[in-house]
Amino acid sequence: MDTQIRRRLDELVRAIRSSEEYRIFEEAKRSLNEEPDKRKAADAFRRRNFAFQNSEESMSSQAQVDMYHEREKLRRDPLIDEYLQAELIMCRLLRQVGLGLMESVDLDLDAMEDLLS
Repeated sequence: MDTQIRRRLDELVRAIRSSEEYRIFEEAKRSLNEEPDKRKAADAFRRRNFAFQNSEESMSSQAQVDMYHEREKLRRDPLIDEYLQAELIMCRLLRQVGLGLMESVDLDLDAMEDLLS
């Protein structure tokens, strides 16, 4: 990797790590890690949710309802809810960064706009 690009990447990483979003995420993660059973439950849901979002099953209305109910049940716990919310905010931030980079170098993604937005 070009040294100037590497240097700028390091700056971006430092900016992300010094952001309020990252601070909140790290705090939520630290709190959740103090409760191993809750951490295990949150991680199990995150794994199932990731697999679900990346599967054909996500097209099923019943599967969507089932995931919704599972998420809502977990989110009744304030510690888990805080972590999942903070993680979602971080994922959205990182997605915006990635999309911003892709848009800035014109990767000719017009045919995939509906998938990227």
